[in-house]
Amino acid sequence: MEVTLTLVLLCCFAFFITSFIDSIAGGGGLITIPTLLILGVPAHYCLGSTKLASMCGTIVAFLHFLSE
Repeated sequence: MEVTLTLVLLCCFAFFITSFIDSIAGGGGLITIPTLLILGVPAHYCLGSTKLASMCGTIVAFLHFLSE
């Protein structure tokens, strides 16, 4: 798989939209996984990256609520 500037820009745009939707209603993986699959990323990388993003978001939210 060749990483091009177009691929990176498309991923950044899709992930921005995903994080916005995820912050309001949840379920951002419903956009992230199909986007990565359409762009040709192998399925195991798609699932791993969405799990990592979810874990990071959960940790940040936990630390935010812990500080209040």
